[in-house]
Amino acid sequence: MRGVRLRYQDVGTGPLLVLLHGFLVAGRCWSSVVPALSEKFRVIIPDLPGFGESEKPADFDYTREGFAETILDLLAGLDAPRAHVCGHSMGGAIALTLAADHPERVDRLAVINSVSYPFKPPFTGRLVQLPGIGPFVFKKLYTRPVFKDYFRKSVYAPGFVMDEEAFEYFYRCFDRPDARDAAYRALPAATDLSSLTPKVTRVRAPTLIVWGELDPMFPVSFAQRLHRDILGSELHTLPGCGHAPPEEQPARTAELLIEHFSQTK
Repeated sequence: MRGVRLRYQDVGTGPLLVLLHGFLVAGRCWSSVVPALSEKFRVIIPDLPGFGESEKPADFDYTREGFAETILDLLAGLDAPRAHVCGHSMGGAIALTLAADHPERVDRLAVINSVSYPFKPPFTGRLVQLPGIGPFVFKKLYTRPVFKDYFRKSVYAPGFVMDEEAFEYFYRCFDRPDARDAAYRALPAATDLSSLTPKVTRVRAPTLIVWGELDPMFPVSFAQRLHRDILGSELHTLPGCGHAPPEEQPARTAELLIEHFSQTK
């Protein structure tokens, strides 16, 4: 797959459903919704190149298009001409790219608190993008406390109790030189949206938009704009939920996804 080895889970039977994770995490972030989804679908959960336990080559194309092409390679390896696709955060941007650029490969689409329109990153996110100092901060000074503070303040809704075991797993995957380098190379895929925003209106797959109303980075107005820009899309907002519905409200998130991907029209 574009010369990179992917680690992925393959769970359940039924129509094929691919789940794409966001920035700085891995396929494990879907673990709370997979049991319900796998009762209805064959669920494929990859660690994207550069993240989790997948390879992290320095010469990989860490762009939304590069990630999307890798998912197409994965589908080819599974002998699957088409699939349902669901993406969260940066994974949502990859899913939108896939649906816009390769509509023949996507049956139904769902995006959850998706990267989609220009936004103001948190302070640490802006700091690591500064010329000169940014790469040093990201690769050397992005310590466990800074990593954890990012999730606590910029991902989850206030009061949400973080899964400490999952957090430690994500940090271990990130805290190695090749992983930090890969994540830094992938940063524009999560923050530079000049090429993505025009693609959104080209999405024609039946689309579900799920959005946590307390997302610290991506306000509900983004979800409403996405709903307007994707013809015929369906929007559900989740009160009391932050940026990570699959972790914060897994039962409701799984329910919405099952309902959407079970439709035949």
